[in-house]
Amino acid sequence: MKTSHNFKLTAAAVMLASALLTGCNQANSSTAATKADAVVAIPVEAVLTRQGQISSSYRTTATLEARAEAEVISKATGIVQKILVEEGDKVTVGQLLAVLDNERQQYSLNKEKAELSRLSSELKRMEEMYQRQLISADVFEKLKWQFDSLQASVSLAELALKETEIRAPIDGVVARRYAKVGQLVNQHATQSLFHLVSNQQLEAVVHLPEQQLAQARVGQQAMLQFAGMTPVNAELVRISPVVDASSGTVRAVLKVANAQQQLKPGMFAQVQLQFDVKTDALLLPKRALMSTDNTQTVFVIDSEHKVSRKQVHLGYQADNTVEILSGLELGEQVVIAGQSALKDEALVNVVTVRQF
Repeated sequence: MKTSHNFKLTAAAVMLASALLTGCNQANSSTAATKADAVVAIPVEAVLTRQGQISSSYRTTATLEARAEAEVISKATGIVQKILVEEGDKVTVGQLLAVLDNERQQYSLNKEKAELSRLSSELKRMEEMYQRQLISADVFEKLKWQFDSLQASVSLAELALKETEIRAPIDGVVARRYAKVGQLVNQHATQSLFHLVSNQQLEAVVHLPEQQLAQARVGQQAMLQFAGMTPVNAELVRISPVVDASSGTVRAVLKVANAQQQLKPGMFAQVQLQFDVKTDALLLPKRALMSTDNTQTVFVIDSEHKVSRKQVHLGYQADNTVEILSGLELGEQVVIAGQSALKDEALVNVVTVRQF
């Protein structure tokens, strides 16, 4: 009877141990499954595709140039007597900049005028005699030719005197003053006395690659960025009809308004030329794209938090944004961070839906 009782106790102990072991195994299996689920749900960041404005543009650099500038030289020979402007002064067309010694030109003009006055009196007297047929037509005509020739000489003397006054040929600013009081100026030496530049309107010359020529049009807008300044608007006003064979580029000129004269010739600018603008394009951040063999793909998140890889076709591209021509719909949720660890049908945990 003792043996039977001991056997019952041993069997009960075995059953209890088995039950405990089974419970532990089930608990361990449940914990493992929970951990497996956490690993599968990969954390990602996403955005929603949206409609917005994007432009087709080309970026390059340029140096500002004055639209009009002039080296002022003297057409007369003489010594500089007066200088009326300095560097940085604004000048207008015709404004007096400097004066040369003009005593010799003044004497020459006075002589020619006196001779013209004498000949004018003689011509008047001869005309009366000609009307009365007291002199021949040949004599009268020769005197008229002499009078006309002397009138031209007076005009030349007046011009020579006028040329001793150095005047501004354009509106602008005195960039350099080379002339000095007492300096001998030789009209045959073509020496520069002043350098004038027009700051009211500047130009920026850019060289467009040949493949961009089809999109470039006169009248298109551009944005110029200078160091430490707010962006400045410009307009494409001229496109060369010739492609430079050595560089494969086309010369294009931008007009830059400078009414406040904050910009100066020679300043360096970053240029963004806008070829076309779309106001209702389907947009996506560039960071969402994955490129493989020239094919662009993205991961799209469905309602069950699973992703699928889709191929997209791109249109215009901006700094951080691209236009989607096909492959996505408006409002779809697209992964922008964490996509390197994803594959089709992967379960994701969307940590953040960012705005762009």
